[in-house]
Amino acid sequence: MGIAKPLILVAGATGNQGGAVVDALLGRPERWRVRALTRDPAGAAARALAGRGVEVVPGDMADAASLARAMAGVHGVFGVQNSRTAGLKGEVEQGVTLVDAAKAAGVEHFVYASVGGAERVRGIPHFDTKWEIEQRLWATGMPATVLRPTTFTDVFTFRGAGIGLGMMAAALGPAKPLQMIAVRDIGVFARMAFERPETFAGQAVELAGDELTVPQIAAVLRSAGRPGRYPRLPRVVLRAMGKESRMLFWFGESGYRADIPALRALHPGLLTLEAWLAAGGGVRKAA
Repeated sequence: MGIAKPLILVAGATGNQGGAVVDALLGRPERWRVRALTRDPAGAAARALAGRGVEVVPGDMADAASLARAMAGVHGVFGVQNSRTAGLKGEVEQGVTLVDAAKAAGVEHFVYASVGGAERVRGIPHFDTKWEIEQRLWATGMPATVLRPTTFTDVFTFRGAGIGLGMMAAALGPAKPLQMIAVRDIGVFARMAFERPETFAGQAVELAGDELTVPQIAAVLRSAGRPGRYPRLPRVVLRAMGKESRMLFWFGESGYRADIPALRALHPGLLTLEAWLAAGGGVRKAA
């Protein structure tokens, strides 16, 4: 009998980033087995994963007992949390519980999806939560990699994206660029981290595949046949948003600092916004 392939537990496997990690790992069937953690193993998303050969297990990132069961025999864990669904306190609880469970289970490599700039800025609520989880992860001494994605390319094609572009334009002005990453590439880097621990373990890597000003973003969208118009908003509109505007102003003051040429050397297929759109990014597929 052959040696069993290492098993990776993907927490958040039915979400965008977790789903991208599943896709990337399934792209190397000779190397990895994939286990997906979900609160609803009977749901359509979980059943679709099972149909692709993923082992689906029930569990909750805030429930240590269910995590202990899910981590039996696991080599590595990918973790991501969402403050929009869990709330800020819930995000931290989920992240810390997952990290502690992985440590207790003797997991050999933990890959955590944080956010670009988490180590450089305070006062952005969903950055602060991820920084807190990062600190807990490093404190365990467990072999780990932190991936810090920048703005997702998807945000430029969501419903109401024009308003978002208008707010970015107000914060950034016409010349300050914004870095961005296709979610697919987050999955690729997570897989690379598991495959190359000698390179990635102990590292925090900011991720971006493109860097464009807001007018350039709008032009790329229009050239791809997508809506690229946005309103001209005064900065006072952003100030009225309170804490929610802190991230936008940070984009203009400092912002992301991913080393895109170095990342492309590691992953030559890293997508630009134009390439992501050309590949069908942002187009909803029929279920």
